[in-house]
Amino acid sequence: MRQVGRPPERDSEGNRISKCLVNVTIPTKLRDFLSKHKINRSQLFTRVVTMIYCNALCPKCYGDHVTDSLMAIRCDDCDIVIKYNKCQHCETQYNKQNLPLGLKNSSEVGCETCVNSKTAEFYATN
Repeated sequence: MRQVGRPPERDSEGNRISKCLVNVTIPTKLRDFLSKHKINRSQLFTRVVTMIYCNALCPKCYGDHVTDSLMAIRCDDCDIVIKYNKCQHCETQYNKQNLPLGLKNSSEVGCETCVNSKTAEFYATN
């Protein structure tokens, strides 16, 4: 038998994400604008809510077990990084190659870029 409709959305583990109908009352002119520009209201609603609650809701699995650490905001439900944070010293974004590290002779934490530049400054002045 042939599948009817869109294929189901799936999380990172391949599990189907269940959906439900939600009625939202909007101004008629807004509805007309969305229709005129062929904007899918379901996709728009989902995108806007996940953007507004980006630190509390995972955009991949829609789980709410989101952890904000020094390095990144990550989802504990599907184990993905939602957004990498920036180093408080040099504003360089953390990533898999630029990890948080303790700065030598200090209780502060920077990134690998900071540590490398601080080490280079140390050797340049000595």
